[in-house]
Amino acid sequence: MSTPGPRRARLLAAGYIGLVTAAALAQEIAGQPEGGRIPLTLATFPGGIALLVLLYLSAPLTGDGPGTEEAGFSLLAPLFHGAGALLNVLIVWGVIAFARHFRAEARRSRSS
Repeated sequence: MSTPGPRRARLLAAGYIGLVTAAALAQEIAGQPEGGRIPLTLATFPGGIALLVLLYLSAPLTGDGPGTEEAGFSLLAPLFHGAGALLNVLIVWGVIAFARHFRAEARRSRSS
C-alpha cells in the first residue's frame, strides 16, 4: 500500500477541515438540531475536546466565565469545530513526524 504524497496529504487535510467546518456551518444554519451534535463531536475528537478543556481552563485567567449558549445564529460553533479539526490534523502530523524521526534514528543506530 503506497502512502499519499505531500501534496495529496495536504489536500486531504484541507478537505477534512473544510468538510467539518462546512458541516458545522450547515448545522448552525439549520438551527442547531440535536442530531448533528454527536457526529460533529466525533469528527473533531480529540481536538475539539482538547480545545474545550483549554477554553475552560483559561476562563479564570481572562476573567470570563464559561459561556452559555445563546439562541440564534453564531459563527463560534463552526469555528470551534474547524479549529478542532485543525488540531486533529496537527496531532496526526506530529505523530507521523515522530515516527519518521524514530525510524531514521533506529536505522542509524543499527548501522553504527
